Amino acid sequence: MRKIKHSKFKNTGILFELLVRQITLEVLNGDTTEKAKEIVQEFFKQGTELNKELRLYDLLVQEKYSTETRAEKFIDTVNEAHNKIDGNRLKREKFNLVKKINESFDMESFLSSPISNYKVFASIYKIFEAKSVKSYDVKDVFNSKITLIENITSKPATQKREEKKKLVEEYRNQDQDIRLLTYKILVETFNKKYSNLNEKQKSLLREYINNVNNTSKFKDYLSKQIPSVVGELKTLTEKITDKVTKIKLKETISVLENTKIGKVVSDTQVSSIMIAYELIKELNTKVK
Repeated sequence: MRKIKHSKFKNTGILFELLVRQITLEVLNGDTTEKAKEIVQEFFKQGTELNKELRLYDLLVQEKYSTETRAEKFIDTVNEAHNKIDGNRLKREKFNLVKKINESFDMESFLSSPISNYKVFASIYKIFEAKSVKSYDVKDVFNSKITLIENITSKPATQKREEKKKLVEEYRNQDQDIRLLTYKILVETFNKKYSNLNEKQKSLLREYINNVNNTSKFKDYLSKQIPSVVGELKTLTEKITDKVTKIKLKETISVLENTKIGKVVSDTQVSSIMIAYELIKELNTKVK
């Protein structure tokens, strides 16, 4: 008996997440080709087997139950629903999807982006895949089921996360036209709000989006940015004559210098650097 080898190429949930990440980057970079958006519209539209499987992935990732017994029954129910998907058609759609992604993007770079809940996505894949494999490591599949049970029975960290889950689910349940309209409004709002970002701010956002779970790489990036920001602020402090502004600058510098990045980079720390960049931008216009 062998372990079921997980593959990002075949994991519908991961492929969709990476495409959504790519859509965000296209908006941020002002890329009007909208390749990722077109791929999502083509391969995940209503009626496709990929769309059906994605909904099952979403259920197992997002749904919460209070007991392990209910969680286990829910997993079994979703797994039964997966049996109704046309396996041959799903394979063809997935093959064409990967082919299209490979034609549109650098595949190595595309797949290298870290994924939130990677272990959960991989576990879902293994449970679905186990039905079509004649001989597999039972313990491996059992451990995957335990991972899903733990995820389903875990309590959300905050109420905001629960609200976000509901918003995502509502968006998923909308028909295609409404979803496209929602996306259009989102892009227009994003462009309007962030049209004045300079290159350093955009770079910070890119790194944050691409490395949301790659804490080591992102920590290294921030560790280099903070001294740079502090240096710029100190230089500007010498040029500012207003005493009140000088005091605020010194307080900002003190906060940044005492910033300690732990195992996880917090949103507050990212926001602080973004604000510092904005402060530098405004002060530069005053001292010139």
